[in-house]
Amino acid sequence: IVGIAKRRDGLPVTLAAFADGLLAIDQVAVVAKHVPDRCDAQACDLARAATVAQLRAALSKYRFSDTKPADAKPVPERSTADHVGMGYTDDGRFTMGVNAGIEDGAVIETAMREARDALWRAGNRDVTWLDALLEICGRSLDTVTSTSRRQRFRINIHLDTGGAWLHQGPALPSHVLYKICCDGVVRPVWETEGTPVNVGRTTRVIPAQTRMVVQNRDRTCAHPACATTANLEIHHIDHWLDGGPSETWNLVSLCPSHHDKHHHHKFGVTGNADIAGGLQFRDERGRIIAASAQPNPPNRPPPPPPKPYTHPTGETMHTKWLHFHNA
Repeated sequence: IVGIAKRRDGLPVTLAAFADGLLAIDQVAVVAKHVPDRCDAQACDLARAATVAQLRAALSKYRFSDTKPADAKPVPERSTADHVGMGYTDDGRFTMGVNAGIEDGAVIETAMREARDALWRAGNRDVTWLDALLEICGRSLDTVTSTSRRQRFRINIHLDTGGAWLHQGPALPSHVLYKICCDGVVRPVWETEGTPVNVGRTTRVIPAQTRMVVQNRDRTCAHPACATTANLEIHHIDHWLDGGPSETWNLVSLCPSHHDKHHHHKFGVTGNADIAGGLQFRDERGRIIAASAQPNPPNRPPPPPPKPYTHPTGETMHTKWLHFHNA
């Protein structure tokens, strides 16, 4: 549905046929995934005569790049050498780019899709591709059994009264610092005037027993609109840097996505986590986030019934005779 919505301006003929009941949503989804805008009308005609399986088999392999308009501007050639680029921007963001062969790209894409599906099945309905990438990276780090190797590839954060920074890396924004002081797999190295105070503050701030009590109490992400049960992180309601204690009433379970959103000021949470219904979530405008939304009652007459949908006959499609010409 999201893929169709993104193409709504480029496929007016196909979407009009869908609105009239002449195409099923599965047929439209295949067209939206594979067909360029210029072939909209022709793809619509094909979709009305072909099954979903036939469309997927034909359109996924069709080389639309051969049908570029004559007046199309040439695309500058880019290097085809395999490489992965990583780095940090001046505003503290991490960037990453991949240029790989189709066979390696298929492996990467499949792994990302599996990780994304696993998080979705665990209850994270807002899962993103970044969440999937972090899930893969977390799995890889979890497989390291050697103590010395774990220490070598541990992420260390240096914390001082003046701020925080990655080990041999850039400074961290304030919202990231607040999140790290809540919980996470990143181990802070506390310093005061350059002198290390404590290593492993994660375990000192939230002991394993306390973590188990909080996770067993919450079971899922505490955000009213989330039901994620996997990879929950522990959040200080009153932030640790602001003097909030690491006691169960001040600790709540949040999924990584909502934990990030809170520290990016997308919503706030107050109250006592030990009391049933004792937490209150508010969005960035201060409005209360309800546990579930009530749909508005209909205030207009029902739309006219769509035209009857006629399923394709399913007869053999000879894809060698399939050709899209420039509209």
